[in-house]
Amino acid sequence: MPTLLLTIIVLIIYPPSRDFLFPPAPLALISGATGDIQKPKAGMLGSDNSITGAPEKHKGEAVEQEASNFVSSFAQITLSAAAGQHPQNDLQDKEGVIDTSVPDPTQVATGAVEAKKSAGSHASVEHDKTKQPMEEAMWTKLRPTMHIIGSVADTWERFGK
Repeated sequence: MPTLLLTIIVLIIYPPSRDFLFPPAPLALISGATGDIQKPKAGMLGSDNSITGAPEKHKGEAVEQEASNFVSSFAQITLSAAAGQHPQNDLQDKEGVIDTSVPDPTQVATGAVEAKKSAGSHASVEHDKTKQPMEEAMWTKLRPTMHIIGSVADTWERFGK
């Protein structure tokens, strides 16, 4: 009984002891939507503090790659919206809407970012396990917003005519 009482007092008075006695689960293992355990988006758990769980050689490397890929994905989405293209829409290719003779501005910008990353470090861009999960997360979250903006613009144009 004294041990239990002392443990409860320590938990109340000294909050850092809570992390020692009840360690938190890594972010990549817990689903944000349901709270259940999930497989990390990078395929394996390599870091405790990143969303994708990507492996890292130095502390914070995976989080830094996630932030870089977040900004790159946002820029790619912005460029594709400005160019009138939707990279996640396969119907544009099937219907022949996309002109293949003109270079895609989103691919040019993405290629420039990847070239800068590979030139600045010895690590290969191909081994970046955070790129694909961050792009998918960005498209998943922004797709409804882009559809709403498109619907509002179409409605505005219809009433304007």
